[in-house]
Amino acid sequence: MHAATRALRAEDPPGLHALADRVMNIVRAEVRLGPLIPLADPDLDLRIAESAAAKVLRRATDTVPGARAGGCRLIPEGNGTDVRVTMTLAAALDLPLPDRIHQVRRAVLQSAGQDLGLAVSAVDITVVDVLEPWPPLGPGLATGGGT
Repeated sequence: MHAATRALRAEDPPGLHALADRVMNIVRAEVRLGPLIPLADPDLDLRIAESAAAKVLRRATDTVPGARAGGCRLIPEGNGTDVRVTMTLAAALDLPLPDRIHQVRRAVLQSAGQDLGLAVSAVDITVVDVLEPWPPLGPGLATGGGT
């Protein structure tokens, strides 16, 4: 009996490793989310993961022709719900750069307010690369090739 009891004590309780694995997966998921950013309604105390909000704002940037988002960070400002957005951007030079940046800033502000409910105090954009223009399509290529 003593040997059987000792053998049972040596074994891990059933499911203990599975439980530990589930807890660690949750902890790892929380770390990957990054900081939580407050949404614009302080009465509700709603928050969104910075990584999720940044993805939405990068997608909004990519809707602007001639612009491709790089990095995007959201930094809470003050004690309220205001957020400062900092982005890196690759831009085509077929328009003056200030015009392109204005279009991107407008798209980011619109998406932040309408899609996410963020109160953005500023959008800081740094152009870090230039997009090459697409070569003109040759004869027959505009419709997918000629025969």
